[in-house]
Amino acid sequence: MNSQARFPLTLDFEGHHYRGSVTPSEETGKSGTPVFFRVMLDGQFFAYLCCADNGWMERDGNHQPRELVGAIGDYIRRFYE
Repeated sequence: MNSQARFPLTLDFEGHHYRGSVTPSEETGKSGTPVFFRVMLDGQFFAYLCCADNGWMERDGNHQPRELVGAIGDYIRRFYE
């Protein structure tokens, strides 16, 4: 993980305000963006997320809410735009 590239995460989702951080992997894809991201929410590990052909998903399948995973993925995507 590239801790120097970590960035803050602030997200309102379904009536809850989340604060945390996103740490990108050092491994990058063809586009130059990181392959996966370590997400911390409210001081706790949430998941490793990656973007697949069918949208954002957990890398390790911890069964986090799919809608929240998608919302965090959209936040990450906007950060890199």
